[in-house]
Amino acid sequence: MLTIPDMAAAIEKRAEGRYEVAISNMFELVSPSTEIDSTVLRLKRVNQGGAGWRTVLIAAFPFDLAKIQIAFRWAADVRDLLEEPQTADLYMFMAIEGITSEDAARLEADDRFCRKIVVREQEDVDSFLDRGFLATLSPSGSTDTISDPLLASLGSMVQVHSWVEPHLDTWRELLLSGRPGGDIAEALKVTAYGDEDSQ
Repeated sequence: MLTIPDMAAAIEKRAEGRYEVAISNMFELVSPSTEIDSTVLRLKRVNQGGAGWRTVLIAAFPFDLAKIQIAFRWAADVRDLLEEPQTADLYMFMAIEGITSEDAARLEADDRFCRKIVVREQEDVDSFLDRGFLATLSPSGSTDTISDPLLASLGSMVQVHSWVEPHLDTWRELLLSGRPGGDIAEALKVTAYGDEDSQ
């Protein structure tokens, strides 16, 4: 079973270059009882000035309905302390020793208070993180990691419109640049058609 230090170390490694990671003490007043091990990490997108924090609650405990309720109460208390829109970016990573796959799936389907991801039996930390927002990004077609949805979409476009292939890298950079929509649309037009008005 994964431990909290394993998860925290893997999150920091996976976040490198994508997120700034901070161990948060701001929720000490609402920390869960000593019956469950827990920690809080906060992640913020790098190179995005207005990016908000994602709060990740990590809890580890043996399977027990009372302890699951304690974890849920903790998530609700933390959610009450967060300002909008950060309440939408609250996650709970749960390592529950002895939980069945069916019970784990039921907990994940319950999105009250926060989004939950529960470690499955024999699951390693990489496959666990690949089921959430920290998934590795890779070109479409790789079977060991989740596909980058933007690359997958652009790849599909090439199959229908082969003329876009030379522009893919530039278009991907533009679409991920964080620039205003109008600027992106103009830049896409220029890369595809040059400075002349195509209409």
